[in-house]
Formats: sequence, structure tokens, C-alpha cells
Amino acid sequence: MNIIGLGKAGCAMAGALSQYPQYKIFKIDVGIEGEGCYNAPELDSAEEYEKHDFPKLKAFFKGIKGKTFFIVGGSGKISCASLRILEKIKNLPISIIYIKPECQLLNKIQEMQDRVVFGVLQEYTRSAVFDEIYLISNSRLDFVLGGAPIIGYYDKLNEVFASTFHMINVFNNTSPVIGKIEKSKETHRIVTIGIFDAEKNEEKMFFSLDKVRDKCYIYSINENKLKTDSSLFGRLKSQIKSKTSEDLSVTYAVYSTDYEYDLGYVIARTPYIQTQEES
Repeated sequence: MNIIGLGKAGCAMAGALSQYPQYKIFKIDVGIEGEGCYNAPELDSAEEYEKHDFPKLKAFFKGIKGKTFFIVGGSGKISCASLRILEKIKNLPISIIYIKPECQLLNKIQEMQDRVVFGVLQEYTRSAVFDEIYLISNSRLDFVLGGAPIIGYYDKLNEVFASTFHMINVFNNTSPVIGKIEKSKETHRIVTIGIFDAEKNEEKMFFSLDKVRDKCYIYSINENKLKTDSSLFGRLKSQIKSKTSEDLSVTYAVYSTDYEYDLGYVIARTPYIQTQEES
């Protein structure tokens, strides 16, 4: 699986995923160096990045194949080059990971850039140019984490997302004990993920997704507990049934692990374009 990070935020998130050997990492930014890095020119405006051709980028991506995730945060000028860059790998199955910044911390130009890129990438995804778009909010990650020190702040936020995203990918490629991570409906391409505490029946999503139409709850449970707790399945079924409604389809998958503690994750999807979020 390929991970392409664009700009400061995108490259930082790609860096957080580089700890897992399952991903091939590419980074594109101004002044970046090293293996798997493309040093982009520093241009004066977002409009210039929209038109820039990025010479040698095809060579940079030479031999790339398979599922690809493109990570970008919209407040930087270089984010406006997203479509230009994605054009170079248009034959690949591509999903977007969009990092939503805290808009109160942006100046007017950054806020406008974020609004444009955020909307355009959702529209292209809904039109099936891209497979899915994962929406991630820095303010939500901060809430999930319960705050973090200023030094290393974004590293901590990125790690929360990276570990959750990776575990969901692992389970997507593992046989469950019961249930199934269903493929999304053709129209349900706007996605977020989150963590789930089954004991407290509490979920913390990484974006406040509006008009969610389907959810999948992933239970990662100690193997011995799965073998000995005769009331567990009944509790899980009751929990899932309580979350289902006329407008929300709910599925689940249970996985056996050797961890001493249980973990839970959520995938939420909608067909509807999202607006700016700050919660």
C-alpha cells in the first residue's frame, strides 16, 4: 500500500505511518530531502501551484502500483497542487486522507485555501474519481487524545490517527471470528474513523461527520475471553442493535487477539458533502 504525503501536514502524517513496514512512503514538499522525497519548488501563490507541472514527478512515481492513499491538509499553498499531482497516478486506485486544520488558527488566505481544497476533493470523490475520502480533524484528534504538550503536539495527534488507521487496515486483511467489515456502498465515499470503548459503549470519532448512513464497529477481543465468556456475544448483539436506526445501517466484526486488553474501532460513512467543522 502506498502513502503519499503532500505539504507539511501530509508529510508529517505519512511519516507517522512509516513505522509500519506495510506502507511505501512518498513525501512531496518544499525543501524536503531524503529517500522517497520530492523537493517541490517554492511558489508565491496557490494559483501558481494549481498550474505547476511538477517536472520529474512521473519518474519519482516510477513503478508505483496498488492501493494508494494521498494525504493532504488544505491550509498550505502547495495543497492546491493536489489535482495536478494526482493526475500523474490517475490509473491507480486512490483514496484521499484530508487533515482538517483548526480554522480559528488560520489567516484569511489559508482559510480560503482550505475551504477550496476540502470541497473540491470531496466533489471529485463523490464523482468516483477517487475511491474514498477520509476526513480527519485536528481538533477532534486533540479531543480524543485529551490534549498534548506544545512540543511534539502534532506528532501525538498524528500517532493517534496512524495507529488507528493501521489497525483497521490490518483487520481488513484478517479473517474475523464473526461478522465482517463490509465494503462501502458505491455512493458512501465520504468516511471517517474513530476509536470505540465497548465497555463504556463510547465512541470518539476523528471527524464530526454529518448525516452518517452506515457504521461498522470493529471489536478486537482477547482470545481467552472469546472462548470463556458465554454472555459476551449477547452483549455485543444488543449493543449493535441499539445503534441501528431507520437512517443508519450498522454492521460489526469481531477479531481474536492476544492483547490483555480489548480494543475497538469505528468506520463511519456518508454520501453527503461535508462543510467546515470545528467541534
